[in-house]
Amino acid sequence: MAELQHIDAHVHLFTEADLRRVGSGLPYQLPRPHSLKVYLDALIDAGRKPQAINNVHLSILPDSENVFASFEELKRLQVLDPKRYADTILVGSILADPAYASAARLRHPQIKGIRVVLHDAKPESILPDAFSTPAWLELFGRIRPDQHLHVYAKDPEANLRLLRQVPSSVVTLIDHLGTCYPERGVHDHSFVSLLDEARRRGNVYFKGPGYRTSIDLADVVPFAAQIVRVLGPERLILEASDAPHVGADQLGRAYADHFNAATSLEFASRLAQATAGQTDTQPATLLRRMASSVLFFEGNHVSQVTVTERSINFPVRYRDAELKLRGYLFQPAAAGDGVQGLPPVVFNSGFTGGVSMYGQLVGRALAAKGYAVLTYDVAGFYTNKEVRNTFTSGGKTVTQVDLADQEAEILGAVAWVRAEFGRMPAVVSWAMGSVASLAAVVALANAGGEQLCAYVPMSYTRMDSLQALRADAKAIHAALLALGDKEPVPPFDTGTEATRLGFYPLDPETQDYVDRQLGAYTDAGGVERWPGCVFVSAGSYRECVGFDPESALPKVVGHLPPALIVHGTENTLHMPEESRRLHSAYRSTVPSKLLMIEGMEHGQQMSTDNPIFQDLVDSIDQHIRQCAAA
Repeated sequence: MAELQHIDAHVHLFTEADLRRVGSGLPYQLPRPHSLKVYLDALIDAGRKPQAINNVHLSILPDSENVFASFEELKRLQVLDPKRYADTILVGSILADPAYASAARLRHPQIKGIRVVLHDAKPESILPDAFSTPAWLELFGRIRPDQHLHVYAKDPEANLRLLRQVPSSVVTLIDHLGTCYPERGVHDHSFVSLLDEARRRGNVYFKGPGYRTSIDLADVVPFAAQIVRVLGPERLILEASDAPHVGADQLGRAYADHFNAATSLEFASRLAQATAGQTDTQPATLLRRMASSVLFFEGNHVSQVTVTERSINFPVRYRDAELKLRGYLFQPAAAGDGVQGLPPVVFNSGFTGGVSMYGQLVGRALAAKGYAVLTYDVAGFYTNKEVRNTFTSGGKTVTQVDLADQEAEILGAVAWVRAEFGRMPAVVSWAMGSVASLAAVVALANAGGEQLCAYVPMSYTRMDSLQALRADAKAIHAALLALGDKEPVPPFDTGTEATRLGFYPLDPETQDYVDRQLGAYTDAGGVERWPGCVFVSAGSYRECVGFDPESALPKVVGHLPPALIVHGTENTLHMPEESRRLHSAYRSTVPSKLLMIEGMEHGQQMSTDNPIFQDLVDSIDQHIRQCAAA
């Protein structure tokens, strides 16, 4: 179909008979009936005939039978006057209630969503498990890949609390730009956190028309512009009327006194133009670009594979004890979507964790490709904080970063998936996790038994190479080595006098994004906020600088798995030369591949909707499939 020229992404269509079913106690006057014919005639006469319309569940009604009735009304209109009413598509969203939104109702081809209405609910009233009960999870599991969850709450914190309970595979459409409190501004913590969570998930969209944020256009533009800056222009769908404009704003101004369907759509157009001017985008993109795939047609905005997540425990043989670590397994819900024909995958990260950050991101992305992916937080961090490597010194809680322990954890995870799935996995590693996984690869080779199916180290660096980022690397190295092993030091050296003895140096380009991006991951996971530690032991520095499995590569006696060594050309924290050197030293039977990704920095592009991350996942998928087929 040709590109849509006019749409209405949000309208309420209902009759006098529907209104008779409304209960008492409304906080505003009962609206007049708003039938499809009345609505369409007004827009056609105004020269704004919509090609596609989304009839949204009306919160004052006890069900959504009016939505189904509107489908039949359109059929009758098109028979009576095909010239006037032809070429109009009508879809709808229904009440998001586990009892009402049955499989039968959701099978209707014109139903494209389910709607949760929280109105002005206080955030604290939304219990942590309100939308994650078995009944709700069953409902989320029933919706099709071309259907979405539609959410309306005035408070961005309420939107956020609900969103965090929704499975990440569910496409979500948030009403009214996510907030109806313009006086709080775009830097309001709740609004910032909502956008961070939306960016992490990669399948959250924000809808207009914007007048419920404020009827004053100048107050709305900053919010729309901020959504574009954080999420990109294709995460907005502004072209919506919200007719018939029920209710009033915080100053008591009735929306119906200011808008009809045509003027509210004009408001959305002016909002798109003003936002485009501030963000160097096209108004049409902001108005309706993603509406075709999100609302009206079966698009490719979401994977057709439903991903499940479950918690498991796997044993790890540390050098002094055998303990159990908590892990998380991501895999396709349907056996036909993969797993049986593909090797499992173990994903590990380095210094500050695993599943609570990039583990969930990569795990879900690869599971959507058909893999079973085991990932976990390293001992001492987040969900495995209490397992080991945390102690108290001088009244301070101190974390031990132990790459030898992390090597043992990878070997434990490999053994678990080998037993669970009957074949050796591929290992995909991030940053310092690549150093630990390289040690595990070397250990497996020297043991002479089964080897990994494939190996993908990303953003590799040796800890000693990082020290070049420090202002006075030699002096700081000597000062750290002079400290006792249990002496607490800051987790990062950020270039200040107070942090100069920090365990891990951060360059200026990286400092700006890590707290915002990785903090959003840990906030969303309900664990201790990134970096998951307040102090690191000085002994961690000594151990990590001396941990160098790369030097053992020339002496490996067994075979190494085929490797895809990945690095961003713009990485200013872990230098690209590190992976180039590893590629030269890594001698496998099947030659390793070096993938240098143009435009990729350290972790800045690690989000589901970023094209660089999408290409990265495709490259990993291709490498593992090629190795599995060899």
